[in-house]
Amino acid sequence: MEQQIDLQQLERKVWMSFFEDGLWDIYLGMLLMAMAVGALLSDTGAPESILIITYGCLVGAAFVFLLLGKRFITIPRLGFVHFGPEAKARKKKTSIIFAVSVLVGLIVFLMFVPTVKESLFKIIPVDIIFPAIWVANMLIVFSLAAYFLRYHRLYLIGVMFAICIPLDILLKELTNQDLTFIAFGFPALVILVMGGVVLGRFLRKYSKPTVEVS
Repeated sequence: MEQQIDLQQLERKVWMSFFEDGLWDIYLGMLLMAMAVGALLSDTGAPESILIITYGCLVGAAFVFLLLGKRFITIPRLGFVHFGPEAKARKKKTSIIFAVSVLVGLIVFLMFVPTVKESLFKIIPVDIIFPAIWVANMLIVFSLAAYFLRYHRLYLIGVMFAICIPLDILLKELTNQDLTFIAFGFPALVILVMGGVVLGRFLRKYSKPTVEVS
């Protein structure tokens, strides 16, 4: 029984260490920055096809960065770990949560496309319903993910995602200008800087590769 408890504690410690690399922070920051870039391109009058292609490429680049970062930064330092059923269940639940989050993000991005935005304003009061849905979704999604993954920085990242739309509305009220790029770009930059700091700390802490751990 004591050995089982020790193994559970060891697995929990190793599990937490895999979020010390800051790569997930940077990945999520890149996703939010992709929305900011999409909003900027929309403001410049870029064709909708260019908006969609650019957004897709940026999201793909973020995913590739995460995979390569885990492969060449995290695994060489912490080893490759085979987690138990409990950890696998947490990962599965979180994967579903983030899949829903990415889908919502795509829908939000498409809502910034001029033709879609004009159509929506004729059907529903987007200026009231949409911000409320966005904030609630981001806070719920990231809070659940933070809880299941025991990855506490996700609470802060969730807040950064949630404030984008309210910040966009506030900036428009104060400046009478469309500053959606800043409303999404600033929180994204905060997340990226946080991820970079965590990654730098991780590289200093685990400077030498370790043997494979199972």
